[in-house]
Amino acid sequence: MSAPPLRYAVIGAGNISGTHLAAIATQPNVTLVGMSDPVDFAKWRDLGEYESVPKFNDPEKMLIETKPDLVSICTPNKFHAELSILALKHGVDVVCEKPMAMTLDEAQQMEAARAESGKLGGINFSYRNLASFRYARELIAEEELGKLLRVQCVYLQSFLGAPATPYAWRNNVDIAGFGALGDLGVHMIDGVRFVSGLDYKRVVGTAQTLIKEKADAEGKLHPITTDTNAAWLSELDGGVISTFETSQVAPGFGNFFRIEISGESGTLAIRSDFPEDIWLYAGKTVTRYATWATDLPKIKVPTGFIATNPSVTPAGIAQTLKGDSVDFPTFADGVHAQSVLTAIGESMKTNAWQTLG
Repeated sequence: MSAPPLRYAVIGAGNISGTHLAAIATQPNVTLVGMSDPVDFAKWRDLGEYESVPKFNDPEKMLIETKPDLVSICTPNKFHAELSILALKHGVDVVCEKPMAMTLDEAQQMEAARAESGKLGGINFSYRNLASFRYARELIAEEELGKLLRVQCVYLQSFLGAPATPYAWRNNVDIAGFGALGDLGVHMIDGVRFVSGLDYKRVVGTAQTLIKEKADAEGKLHPITTDTNAAWLSELDGGVISTFETSQVAPGFGNFFRIEISGESGTLAIRSDFPEDIWLYAGKTVTRYATWATDLPKIKVPTGFIATNPSVTPAGIAQTLKGDSVDFPTFADGVHAQSVLTAIGESMKTNAWQTLG
């Protein structure tokens, strides 16, 4: 039986829209019916095979004229809430880029609008796609590490510190809302929760801006108003202490996202740049003895796991609308991550731990 037809649209024609198009528009029986962006059409990026798709500057006009079933919100963060709520009011299911919103209040408004509409809402927490992250999640759920004891998470990049990289909207707090903390930290917050199965109980953190200004593509200098570095402590369920560090100005690091988790019966580590590998030292017998030689063996995620546990974001909603049973990251997951970001921000103001509900 063929999948039911799905009409699909995209709001925001920047680079990240390519990820959504590749995940959703290429699925069987999906038709891309429109794309919207306020920028002059001549300045849009090359859309390749989608160059002939109907283009709009007004997102509401696109929604009215093309009547999509599903829309991807691929705009700068400032517009996520407004455009997601607009699409939901037009009866359209939504998948939105991360971070979900600029504030927790906006994120909660988005979830409330989704609930009222009865439509689906998803957030593109893309690292849930990686086989290693999903396999680590299964290992922990099956208690192969035993009772969890500690978590360490780092996400390091270098692009912002490189003089050759031009100023962009992500460097403007009025448009992005956050710097490294929101752009990378939100992946860390969701990734640790997804893999470990533990929720956040309280957090305390700090952030700083180590690059003060940057030139745009025309050479004009702009102040950097977002954070470039952040670090925080979290207490998770069961009293598990987790440490987090993120930076966009660490030379030598491309896209280095690493989670390490130890339990009573072992330790595992996963990295974004090795999506089908896992570092694993586990088992009641092997951990019965102390060791003074540190070595976490790297193994391959079983091919059988990869074949039977496919990635889902940002196509999870599309697959669900087609009748599949898919566990995709929802607006509720986005609200949860936003609440942790907000608590970290509050802790910076108070210099004290912030408790999460």
